[in-house]
Amino acid sequence: EHCAVILEALQNPQSNTIVSCFVIVVERYLTLFKVIVGITPTEYTAVLAFTSEEREFEVRAKFAYFEDTQELQIMSPLPVHEQPAAHISKAINKYTDALPYNKLLIDVTTHLNHRIQNKDTTNIPDLHLAVTIQPPEDDIGESELSSDYNFMVRKLSSTCDGHRDINLALIMSFKERTRWQQPKETSVTAQTLCMSPTLEHEEFIPARIKKSLKFGPVIIHSHVWIDISEVRYSVFRRGADGHFDFNSKSPDTFAEGTLYPMVQMSDVKHMLRDGANTLKGYIVSLMEGMNLEVSAIQLVCESNPVFKPIWGAAVNQISSAIYLTAYCRYLDWHHHKYSKHK
Repeated sequence: EHCAVILEALQNPQSNTIVSCFVIVVERYLTLFKVIVGITPTEYTAVLAFTSEEREFEVRAKFAYFEDTQELQIMSPLPVHEQPAAHISKAINKYTDALPYNKLLIDVTTHLNHRIQNKDTTNIPDLHLAVTIQPPEDDIGESELSSDYNFMVRKLSSTCDGHRDINLALIMSFKERTRWQQPKETSVTAQTLCMSPTLEHEEFIPARIKKSLKFGPVIIHSHVWIDISEVRYSVFRRGADGHFDFNSKSPDTFAEGTLYPMVQMSDVKHMLRDGANTLKGYIVSLMEGMNLEVSAIQLVCESNPVFKPIWGAAVNQISSAIYLTAYCRYLDWHHHKYSKHK
C-alpha cells in the first residue's frame, strides 16, 4: 500500500489527493515538498526498482529517503530540468514587460512546473505560458534527460489534444552518451566512495573541469556520473487545421536546433519569435474585445518588443545545471546506497 502511495506522489507531486498514509506538505524557501513517513527500506527499494525498470513510468519529482526516520521527501525536479525553462521564461517576461498594455486587466504569466489537467490527463510541463483572460492563450514546454523521445511526444500530444487553447509546444531534450547507472555495489568505485566522507560540490566537480568540459563527462573514481552528448530544442506549432502534428517536419509547424555540441538555434528563435508576436496580437484582440480606449490599443500595436533569448548565456546556465545534476546523483547514491533489486 505504501509503495502505491509513493508512486502516486512521484507522478503527481502537487496533488493533495493522497489520504491513505500520513503525508505532510511543507513549504520551505518557496519550495513545496511532501514528507511521507513510515516507509521501510524494503518498500523504498521496491519503488526504486520499479521506477528504474519501467520506462513508461514517469517520475515528475525528485525524492530523498531517510532510513533512520523512515521518511521520504518528494521534491521538485533536478536542476537540469529547471534551467532551460527558466531561460525561456526570462526572455518571455522581458518581451511582455516591454508591451505597454494594462497589466491589471490582462495578465500574462509563465508558470514553471505548473499542473495542467483535464478530465483524462494530467501533465506538469516545465514551462507553461498562460493569459488569464478567457479563453486563455497557452504555450507549453517540457524538458527531458535521457527519456524516451517518443514517450515525451505522446505525453505532449495527449495534453495538447485535451487543451485546444495551446498554440505552441516545446521539447528541450538532453541526450546522454550512455544511460546513467549507479556504481555497482561490488565495484572499487562504490567501495571507495562509501568509505569516504561525502564530497563537497567543489571537490566533486573542480572548477578546472567545468571550464574545460561544459557538458561533461563528470568522471569520479572511474565512474561516469553524467555525460551529455546533445542538447536539442524542438518547437511545434498548432496547424491551420487546428491540430498538432508531432510527426511532421514542415517548417510551417516545426523547428528544431541544438545548443550543444553546436549552437544552431536560428530556426527555433524564429518560431519562438513568431509565437511571441502571436501573443502580442492576442493581447490586442483582448483589449479590443474589452472596448478599451483606442489610444491604448494603438500604443500596443505600435510597440516593437524584441523576443531575443541569449543562447550563449543559456549554454553557461545549462552547463552549471548539468554539473549540479551530476552532484545530485552522487549525493542521492552516497546517502542512500539503494539497490535496484526487488
